[in-house]
Amino acid sequence: MNKRRKIEKIIESALTDDLSEYAALLKKIKKRLPFIGGIRRLAAALLKEQLGDISGLEFEVNDILQTQAPGSTVFEDVKDGRARLFINIGKNHNITPGDLIREIVKHSGIDGKTVGKIDIHSTYSFMEIPEQFAELVLVSLDKAKIRGVNIVVEPAKKRKKNE
Repeated sequence: MNKRRKIEKIIESALTDDLSEYAALLKKIKKRLPFIGGIRRLAAALLKEQLGDISGLEFEVNDILQTQAPGSTVFEDVKDGRARLFINIGKNHNITPGDLIREIVKHSGIDGKTVGKIDIHSTYSFMEIPEQFAELVLVSLDKAKIRGVNIVVEPAKKRKKNE
């Protein structure tokens, strides 16, 4: 497998795979790398191990990432640095805020404490995610299921004035 394809595969895995077991291992390894940049240095070492010598490899992020370019999703409803997301599951599906947070953490790897306000209605919900993680959450929850229900997550439409 060529190096570009390996990089594409790594990025795809980071965007879509459940990496929770690896994240737990990473936390344990991080304790052995107490200096600043420990995680970044560990990631670089893993890339070196996976890719080998990349001195002759020239690339741009857009050349490597064949999926949707980061930042191309438009979030209409952003307030105080948090993007509001719509999800097609709600009270009728016996969903709790904890269920949504667990799935976000499981699929995206972001810290559950960063998830903001969650509004659960009968058949749908809204959740606030820090804007820098919103696209990651969208992509990582693609084709996910919660309580056996295929979920769809998309940027929420702009709130009406009376909300």
